[in-house]
Amino acid sequence: MLISMSAFQTPQHQVSRWFLRGAGLLLAAVGAVFLVIGLAGFFSAFGTGEPPRLFWCCFVGMPLLFVGGAMCMFGFMGAVARYVAAEQVPVARDAANDLAAGTQDAIKTVARAAAEGMSEGLNHAPAEKRP
Repeated sequence: MLISMSAFQTPQHQVSRWFLRGAGLLLAAVGAVFLVIGLAGFFSAFGTGEPPRLFWCCFVGMPLLFVGGAMCMFGFMGAVARYVAAEQVPVARDAANDLAAGTQDAIKTVARAAAEGMSEGLNHAPAEKRP
């Protein structure tokens, strides 16, 4: 019995997914801009002898970039998982088919040897009784 994905999704699932994707991309972009401004201010202050004035932007940008990235990971998780599954299933199927085809003769040989051994054991009585 196949269970549809809608059985696992809440009524707000689509809204949550689009919020995580949109807000995550926005926060990550804003965080990246703040981080670039802070790093540019930091490295440009090396030659002047003055302290960096915009280095505080790094402390704003890094958490924004992290939170935005985490939101994007959750928002795009299903799409990435479906892509990975679509890439791996054909390879696993081919490997299983190759394994089955490659071991078929060996399994027949082992089964035939076991059947012959059982047949011989049942048809021949032991020469002497063992205690």
